[in-house]
Amino acid sequence: RTFGDHIVGAVFKYSQDKTIDTSQNGNDIMQGIDKRHQGLAGRFTYGWKYRYFFDFNFGYNGSENFAPGHQYGFFPAYSAAWNIAEEPIIKKHLKWMNMFKLRYSYGKVGNDVVGDNDQRFPYLSTFGASGGFNYADIGQKYEFTGLSYTHYATTAVTWEIATKHDIGIDFSLWDDKFTGTIDYFHEQRDGIYQQRNFIPISVGLNGAMRISTNIGSVLSKGFDGNFGFKQRIGDVNLTLRGNFTYSKSEILEYDEEYSNYPYKSQRGFRVDQTRGLIALGLFKDYDDIRNSPKQSWGDVMPGDIKYADVNGDGYVNDNDIVPIGATTRPNLVYGFGLSGQWKGIDINVLFQGSGKSTFCIDGPTVYPFENGDWGNILTDVVKSNRWILGENEDPNAKYPRLSYGGNSNNYRASTYWLRNGSYLRLKNLEIGYTIPKSLVNKMHLNNIRIYFMGTNLVTFSSFKLWDPELGSSNGQKYPLSKSYTLGLTINI
Repeated sequence: RTFGDHIVGAVFKYSQDKTIDTSQNGNDIMQGIDKRHQGLAGRFTYGWKYRYFFDFNFGYNGSENFAPGHQYGFFPAYSAAWNIAEEPIIKKHLKWMNMFKLRYSYGKVGNDVVGDNDQRFPYLSTFGASGGFNYADIGQKYEFTGLSYTHYATTAVTWEIATKHDIGIDFSLWDDKFTGTIDYFHEQRDGIYQQRNFIPISVGLNGAMRISTNIGSVLSKGFDGNFGFKQRIGDVNLTLRGNFTYSKSEILEYDEEYSNYPYKSQRGFRVDQTRGLIALGLFKDYDDIRNSPKQSWGDVMPGDIKYADVNGDGYVNDNDIVPIGATTRPNLVYGFGLSGQWKGIDINVLFQGSGKSTFCIDGPTVYPFENGDWGNILTDVVKSNRWILGENEDPNAKYPRLSYGGNSNNYRASTYWLRNGSYLRLKNLEIGYTIPKSLVNKMHLNNIRIYFMGTNLVTFSSFKLWDPELGSSNGQKYPLSKSYTLGLTINI
């Protein structure tokens, strides 16, 4: 409702639902039980002269996934905004500023889905038949089937909560020729459902019986935005557009075993952080091997990969695995495009890309003779700079010496196999021509347009073995197809 300069709105909602999965669940009784939720939600909005805005939202939600006393959660949110362009002094002196809004929002969001497989009723223990009980094992072993825990109850498990802050700017300038939004976001997820893997065995819980509870915490923050620009120059209409998201996610809490080496911890490092050994090139000769720390993955030879002894104990082993590179998930994703029209000719171009990501290549597509005396060998291995005894003993060769039967030393995740996952791709290109109306009307038609369209046409990346967008360490995924289309559209 509008009352003079005041704009007021309010919504109140009650909801209750029951969902029944009618698909076949086999012996999984839990998945055959209906899911129930209950909630109250409300929203109040206020604005004054389209200059100042305030919103308050809340949700009071209940889930049957938690024990009584932990089923309900209250999740408030509020936001405030100020459209500077509506201030009298701005409207008078900066008429090119159509809209320039500063805004801030805060809110909490709850998640009641626990576990990787949408686990039901984690506060209840479950049992299953087991044939692992021995009785009267004197001289002859007797084994009996009995009941054992398949899940141990965690009665205190409750909502996972994400606390979100957002500071943003929305703008529209020069009669909406230049528009865009920019946001800084900060989200902390607390109470992430995670299995307790390091409870002492003396407690009597292990394997599937280990307790899971709200223990994990992750902080995500970054920027995102989108922009648009429109301009007419004579007979030419141009539209430019773009968007981006840059984010980092850091693990704050994680159930893990204490380590003497801080770099082995998950805490304080990014989600999906690439980890591996630090490669120092290839062993030059046997003197180089004798004078280096002992490596723990079989006997090494000249041409094998040499690794750094990070902790200085004289051995290279799993305690020397450290964070390397960036994360396997891109920190930066972006896209930009161009649209234009000129005297019946139109063009539409879209680029997309990602950056700030790394991964280690592995698997049979990279390792020659991984399965013994047979297997794939990339032509890149054969043709590139690889270590060859007496012919090319370059300690910085692109590939180590050829070996078969599985070389555990050479094919470990390390900086030797670390690759940059960034790319820029011409995702879509469309060029069309619309025949002038004067000619079309003579054919008693309304419109004729001829066009060419291409998809995934060109990719720019330092990584050449396979498509970096696949997110694969070995290339064994179905690749994106490159397509061309020539078309004719006729409207009668």
